[in-house]
Order: sequence, then C-alpha cells, then structure tokens
Amino acid sequence: MTNIHISVLLNEAVALLEVSNGKWYIDATFGRGGHTAQILKAGGNVIAFDWDLEAIEYGTATFAKEIAAGNLLLVHESFTKIEHSLSQLRSKHSKEFLIDGVLFDFGTSTQQLTSTVRGFSFEGEGELDMRMDTRLGVTAKDILALIPEAQLAELFNDFGGEEESKIIAKAIKMSPTPITTTKQLSSLIASVKRRRKSGINPATKVFQALRIVVNSELDEIRDALPSAFSVLSEGGRLVTISFHEGEDRIVKQQFKNWEQNKLAELITKKPLQPTEKETFENKRARSAKLRALRKI
Repeated sequence: MTNIHISVLLNEAVALLEVSNGKWYIDATFGRGGHTAQILKAGGNVIAFDWDLEAIEYGTATFAKEIAAGNLLLVHESFTKIEHSLSQLRSKHSKEFLIDGVLFDFGTSTQQLTSTVRGFSFEGEGELDMRMDTRLGVTAKDILALIPEAQLAELFNDFGGEEESKIIAKAIKMSPTPITTTKQLSSLIASVKRRRKSGINPATKVFQALRIVVNSELDEIRDALPSAFSVLSEGGRLVTISFHEGEDRIVKQQFKNWEQNKLAELITKKPLQPTEKETFENKRARSAKLRALRKI
C-alpha cells in the first residue's frame, strides 16, 4: 500500500493567508506541495522552500508547468535562510518579490515518516540516519552512541514526551552491540517498555525526539520566524501549523512578543485545531495547531 501525504488543515491555513491574484507567497515547508498547490489554485505565486532534496526533486517534476510559467520558484534550503535566499532571488530575477504571506507546516511528510531507507520509520529495517538534509553531519545513530545515558533519557523526555525515557536510555547503553538500525531500536524499545497505549507504536516518541534533535528542529523554528516576519509586506500574514508542544510554544511566545510590541495583530487568539472528521481521516492531524497573525 502506498503512503500518500495529506496536508493537515489545508483549507484553513490557505484561507488565513487571504491569497490575492498575482501576489507572492512563501511556502516555507514545501514537502509534497499540498499548500503550494492550493495557493497556486487561488491565483497566488509561490516561492517554496525545502531542505530535503527529495522534496525539491519531486516538486520540480510535479509542478513543471507552474515553474515554466514563472508562478513557482523552488529553493533547496532551510527555512531559516528565507531572508538571504529572497535577497538572492531578487538579484537573480531582477524582481521585487513583495511577500504577502508566509506559511509554515512544521510537520514531517508521510513519505519521510515511512522511509526506512532514511531511518525515520520504526517499521522495517534501515540505517538510523533521520537527517532531513543529508548535508548535515550528525545522524540518529551518532546521538545514541555519543550522548551519555542521563542526557539521552532527558532528550527522549523533553523532545518526545517519553515517560519511560530512563529505562529506554539504560537499555540502549547496556546493549552488547551498537544500535545502528531502525529495527534494532524499535525492537529494543518494545522489549523494555512497561506501559503501552493502544494504537501507538511504543517507539513513536523516541523516534520523534531523535528526529527533532538530529535536525535541530526547535532551533530552526526560533531562527526562521523572525526571518519570515522580516520579509513580510505591511498587512502580510504569517501562518503556522505546529504538531509538537515545543513547536507551538515557540510560535505562541514569538507571536505574543510581536503583538505586545505593536508590530502585529493576532488573527487567531487561540489556535485552530482539526475537526473530528479530519482527525478520523488523517491521524497525523490529531495534535495540529494553527496560528496566524497580520503584520502591522
């Protein structure tokens, strides 16, 4: 069975951008292009970022017509580089590229989460890599080998919410052979965890924690939000979709800071969340939170 990525809160997020015909928008997390396609359909032009080369290659093939027409530009870069990359694009194309909206979807695509080759999936066998951008240095197996037991347990708890983090960290460090594959790690976790939640793989939280740390995801968000805000035109909108408590906390604090300094006004006083229908149809949507603001 083929795993198809479904963009979470797709219609709600694009509606909050208030897309205008011919205006430019940034999809900071291209993925499989769900949000980009919706913005293009509404008449907007898109500059889309992704640090995953596989996503860029997919987009180049899938959106060839839109790229040829000049309605879509794909950038193989981290969303922390929005400001710098936009400056380069302006110089290269001799265009202003005034940005009316920026959209972040901090979730990981289904293709990435189910990739055993790249080490994101706990189903099947693959090397524990987990790098979104293969130009990065440290892999998940490096972290398991190099970080001390106590720090590893803290990592699993802080970034994955894993309640049995100490037991798992101890088992990893006591393993007679290095943990280097997804199958090794998921099997070890399943063998030592005492409490199980129905419908959730026991390795889920540890794999999430490792992915976040390998890719410095929370630091990336902290750096990216100011960069995105700086390129927004007056009246432009910044929309975010978070899936992890740490992600949403960073967004909430930054949005509040801009509001208090009278630099922006909140469009969503409280985060929007998926309907029961959407969460039933797409389990990934369960923890999603959508926030939006308008730059003053």
